Amino acid sequence: MKANLKNIFGLAVLGMTLVATTVPTWAGKVSTDRVSITNTSSASWASGNLVDVRYSADRSREQIGCRTQTLSTYSWTTCHAMDSTGKSFICGSGDWKFLDMVQGMTDSSYIFFGINSNGNQGECSHIRIYNGSDLLK
Repeated sequence: MKANLKNIFGLAVLGMTLVATTVPTWAGKVSTDRVSITNTSSASWASGNLVDVRYSADRSREQIGCRTQTLSTYSWTTCHAMDSTGKSFICGSGDWKFLDMVQGMTDSSYIFFGINSNGNQGECSHIRIYNGSDLLK
């Protein structure tokens, strides 16, 4: 009886382990930041979290993201955002430094990008990508 109980207990533990590893697990928190677009006399920028947009009530309008395109000797990175009011912002850059950064984005990334008014109109001067467990749901 003791050996039988041991086998039953072992199978129960194995079953719980299999169930636990096949169910998606989410950790951390999701911020409540919405897509934000700001314009000042010295700079313009946009920021937002991909998770927040995904679960936003305004997700049909609200958007944020970056993409890259690479040809043999040329790279182009574009970031875009649209807030819940329909205000949009876009910038792009051929600077290779943004390529790896944007390719490191995940579906839970927080994105911040912008332009300086003293730079070329529409050319991204900075792109920041934050990947952290606190942005998971």
